[in-house]
Amino acid sequence: MPRATRSFRFRMIVLLALSMGLAGLATYVAYKLLQAYYTSSVRLEDESVVRLRQFIRYVGDFNFFLFLFIPLAVLFFYALSSPYARYFKQISGGIRALAEGDFERRIEIRSGDEFQSIAEDLGQAGEKLRQAVQRGDFAESSKDQLVLNLAHDLRTPLTSVVGYLDYVLKDDGLTPEQKRHYLGIAANKAQRLERLIDELFEVTRLQHGQLPLERAELDLAELLSQLSEEMQPLFEKNGLEARLELAQPLPVQADGDLLARVFENLAVNAARYGGDGRYVDFRCFAEGDEAVAQIVNYGSRIEPEELPHLFEMFYTGDKSRQSSSGGTGIGLFIARNIVERHGGTISARSDIVRTIFEVRLPGTGTPKAQVLEKV
Repeated sequence: MPRATRSFRFRMIVLLALSMGLAGLATYVAYKLLQAYYTSSVRLEDESVVRLRQFIRYVGDFNFFLFLFIPLAVLFFYALSSPYARYFKQISGGIRALAEGDFERRIEIRSGDEFQSIAEDLGQAGEKLRQAVQRGDFAESSKDQLVLNLAHDLRTPLTSVVGYLDYVLKDDGLTPEQKRHYLGIAANKAQRLERLIDELFEVTRLQHGQLPLERAELDLAELLSQLSEEMQPLFEKNGLEARLELAQPLPVQADGDLLARVFENLAVNAARYGGDGRYVDFRCFAEGDEAVAQIVNYGSRIEPEELPHLFEMFYTGDKSRQSSSGGTGIGLFIARNIVERHGGTISARSDIVRTIFEVRLPGTGTPKAQVLEKV
């Protein structure tokens, strides 16, 4: 709950409620002043005030109240939310600096919510990129491509956030329900921006060995079974069912958290692009001295020319990397890095019927496993 009360969405709701309360108070004070003035003016036989009162009766007291209340509420909300307009400008300036290759710029935001986290993350991203460039980790062309992709992927959700907030601030005719709706969309886009930055940090840590492997023996079949249950709400939302064909036990020496991230990325990808089919299959089996895991969907085919590039960080031409689908575009790249750090391989193949993502990991030489099937 404390984290929720510090979120951007919660603060926008509070500011909206506060602006409505202040508008109501100001309207009430104006009403009392007009009432007092009307009473005294009637005694002085001021006909203009009498005609005003007749006009109010004609349009209705409630409608006249709204004529005052709505503009005042918008005005108060505009004033109270003005710091967030500055935050957006600062973050936009920071992203522009990264796009221009300025990795030294730092953004200072002390809002205590997602904006502060984004500012801190941008600062860390700039520092990591500066260090990587100094070490010569990127070829010049790769460095330029990184900056272009980073700027594009960060700008897309930020543009949506700015657009919706600008709409809320400038349109006086929006109802409170409409304002809450648009603020909710802006908050979701801001959270997507934060997730994207988190994934960029994860890529940096993986590439530079700053995310150590904590290997332990685990059952790959049990991991996939648990993951299929956790993904059930997402599958149901997309009209899909999970089917299991797991050889148990299938032990491997691996970092459970990182390996779960690999298969979660693959399962989300299957749910996102497998909507044309009905099932997502989870399979695992032993083959020689390797443990093999497969996640299969029956959606649209991935074209042959795209398959070799699916796991490249800078590749954006294929369907599995398009930001419009809700993904950040680097999930498969992260999956490949994690698998390779475990000494394994990851691949994809696709035809008109199905698409299979396959992970191969070094096995532990356990006895022949028993196949468990679950539909």
